[in-house]
Amino acid sequence: MKVTGKITEYEQIRSMLSIDNEKTLQRMSDVLSILSKLDALEIFVMSKNGLKSELDTPQKIGLTKKQYYTRLKQLYDLDLIAKKGNTYVHTSFGDLIYHEHIVGFLDTISNLKEFEMIDVLKKSSKFNNNEISDFLSRISPGKHTEFAAPKARKTIIIDAFDNMISKALEMIEFSQDEIFIASRFTNDLIINSVLKKATSGVKVRILADTNTVKEFFNNSGKSISKQDKNTDERINVVANPFYPSNIERRYVDIPFSLLIVDNNAVGMEIVDNYNPKKFMLSIYVEDHSFAEQIKTSFNKWWENSSAVPPQPLSKINNRA
Repeated sequence: MKVTGKITEYEQIRSMLSIDNEKTLQRMSDVLSILSKLDALEIFVMSKNGLKSELDTPQKIGLTKKQYYTRLKQLYDLDLIAKKGNTYVHTSFGDLIYHEHIVGFLDTISNLKEFEMIDVLKKSSKFNNNEISDFLSRISPGKHTEFAAPKARKTIIIDAFDNMISKALEMIEFSQDEIFIASRFTNDLIINSVLKKATSGVKVRILADTNTVKEFFNNSGKSISKQDKNTDERINVVANPFYPSNIERRYVDIPFSLLIVDNNAVGMEIVDNYNPKKFMLSIYVEDHSFAEQIKTSFNKWWENSSAVPPQPLSKINNRA
């Protein structure tokens, strides 16, 4: 690592990118480094639709065994791919990197000519950003609206449940300090992602919807109704998918789902008044002031919540 005066390269880059956690910067550097290698990028792209792990796979894709297994391990160690049966596939993190960054970067590269036009127009000093944006929208409708006047906050509206999950995973993956969740839904990908973050030292607080937990009990059937010395353990597992981690988790009636990351990014469910149980929309906002306001609501719910999960009806009846 080079040193400039008393400041290392890491410290310089962290300062420029406003990154507080050195581990985050190191991981970003590692991911960029491995994906800059053509053979690794080839394996990563092929894993999108599943790359079968067979003895002749290296030969089929034109790599030596050493190249293939070295890159495969590097991609696996960075949590970009995972093995499912005899096939390598993208992890949630890898899928996010592929769609949000690889595909987006390729789209940008394919429009280099337009970016050259932007630079020429900006150098002329005769046109402002709004005029440049208007011109580009005429020759490439729907593109380059980012050259309009910047907004105070970044807002995204999502109307598909799967896209909501992907966005939530992105927010969780890049969290550095804290994650606050109030959820009416359950998703294994989000649970696993949160567990990883909690293990790495990120503070996590989770509010679970009492009605959702009750539905879990109803769907658990015989495993909960059976009364023996392991009953309480089974109840803990069903009521708390994060059990036995040290994540703070409480229970309350939740009107809509919330995700607050690092006191700066907010994901919020918009409820359908005619069918409150059905997912309708979610909105994501990057704004510190807005996150502070939403966190106030979360804290009120937390104060009114219970540390004890709702009990299965069968267990309550047996105690009566």
